[in-house]
Amino acid sequence: MEHQIGFFNVRLNEGQSCVLKSTRRYGDIVKYDFLFRWSAENAADDDVFTVCWAAKVPGVMYKWDSRCNLSRDLCPHWDDRFNSMLSRNSPVTCYFDGKDTNRYCWAVSECKKLVSLKNSLRDQVGELNLCFSFGTRQFTNRFETEITLYIDTRPVPMRRAVEDVAAWWENELGIASLQVPDLAREPIYSFWYSYHQNVNARDVEQVCRKVKDMGFDICIVDDGWQTDDASGGYAFCGDWRPAPGKFSDMAEHIRRVHEIGMKYILWYAVPLIGPESVNFSRFEDKLLCKSSNGSSSILDPRYSEIRSFLVDTFKKAMTEWNPDGFKLDFIDSWSDSPDNMPYNEKMDIPDLQDAVDKCMSDIVGAIAQIKPDILLEFRMSYIGPHMRRFGNIFRVGDCAGDYLRNRASILDLRMLMGESAVHSDMLMMAPFEDPRINAIQIISCMFGSMQFSGRPDSLNEDTIRMSRFWLSFFKEHRALLQSRTLKTYEAHLLYTWAQTTLDGECAAGVFAVDKVIKLEPAEKTYIANGCMGERIFLEMQGTYNVRVFDCFGNTADSFEKEISGVEQISVPAGGLVVMTRRDLLPS
Repeated sequence: MEHQIGFFNVRLNEGQSCVLKSTRRYGDIVKYDFLFRWSAENAADDDVFTVCWAAKVPGVMYKWDSRCNLSRDLCPHWDDRFNSMLSRNSPVTCYFDGKDTNRYCWAVSECKKLVSLKNSLRDQVGELNLCFSFGTRQFTNRFETEITLYIDTRPVPMRRAVEDVAAWWENELGIASLQVPDLAREPIYSFWYSYHQNVNARDVEQVCRKVKDMGFDICIVDDGWQTDDASGGYAFCGDWRPAPGKFSDMAEHIRRVHEIGMKYILWYAVPLIGPESVNFSRFEDKLLCKSSNGSSSILDPRYSEIRSFLVDTFKKAMTEWNPDGFKLDFIDSWSDSPDNMPYNEKMDIPDLQDAVDKCMSDIVGAIAQIKPDILLEFRMSYIGPHMRRFGNIFRVGDCAGDYLRNRASILDLRMLMGESAVHSDMLMMAPFEDPRINAIQIISCMFGSMQFSGRPDSLNEDTIRMSRFWLSFFKEHRALLQSRTLKTYEAHLLYTWAQTTLDGECAAGVFAVDKVIKLEPAEKTYIANGCMGERIFLEMQGTYNVRVFDCFGNTADSFEKEISGVEQISVPAGGLVVMTRRDLLPS
């Protein structure tokens, strides 16, 4: 049956009720506080609440949502639903216009349980049709819940609208984030694309010496350390013991890497257990879902034994090997799905997302007690506000060689992550590629922390020189590049340029040929040419000392220039312009 509350249409079954407790207005931000109630019979049947409404919003041209994909298109009414839960996505959507101005941003307060969101454009009249819905069974032993719907129609940059939703979750709703050590914002060398599963202690130590010379201070040893088999897949996951043929003494190996001056992060596919693992038979009756193709299955955290096993696994690694952090992979495998095993009485937590919350809280609490400044890397798509309680590094999802997705996803994630560190996917450096093009790949990551996965023994010297220059620039100007003053432009085109300001300095990245950029006034300005054009158009005022560098950091030109309006400066692809305001210098 349907229940009308103001302009909301609430669909519910007999035994369910919905009340709009309050409407709180803060200018063009409105928060609607709903109280939902249901019976035990409703919960047993997993009856669903659905709240729908329509909005006539002028100026809507594009849409962004928390799936952080490359699409910004408006979807028809039959084809735009996505699920949010603790382990996947965030319940927020922002509609915006061609000038990056927010037109209609909406979100809900329920970020842990499974919530389905629908965003669509009704083709007959052009209005937005919006819904959120959730089932009742997941609220274990509860028969009511309150959910706040947040709607923002302020004509502010869409970036700010999304950032304010993230701040609402964190500050008003109290979903606090994990401590972020300074190291979490540093560039990282990753062994994944460069070595895949063919890692061993000798190669890791040799590579660490080389990349330390390039400027890296942290490494991630990825999949492969736990198995002597390097044929791919996850059949050997689940024991989390070093492969004797590769890492005969993990503690001594990590100690040697520390002596080189590198921090050490170790990969774990947290929920996965493969049929070739010793532990598979131990946990075969405690799987969330079992593989049908002989690869890995998924452990079910609703069992206390599974959670204890995982906590003990990480405590043992911390105390015996002394790594500096963990790359916690595949958390989004713990997703609500009809294929999951049903609840049984041997489980002490009936709901999956509650169990994920408990499991991650226990893991992080145990290892942070041993090492408070632990580095914990997560990746898309587990990027919701509750995930920030458990991780302090959030990485773009795997997109080897994809300049566009790395750039767009970094800038997308920066909207959601608050003070948490945002990292690129690992950069795959082809040894035969023009160093200028590889420089553009690096510049695409300039407003996050770069992860790099080129093999130093196969890269040509030019690419190593180029990488060393840009890595040095990123480290020197990290505070500026990762400042919360970040502004982005043309989100519908996946960001043609962006800029940050801090303490009298401005940094900009240009990602489209012949794009005119209007920079914030600053005493010193850095402009990275992240496209194949050979010139940059600036709209600014003043007299400047200008130095132009190529992608290797060599000076290509140096001159004084008076700028009034739009001017162009020649700069090589993958190069850098440094401008010092001359008319502000002491006489």
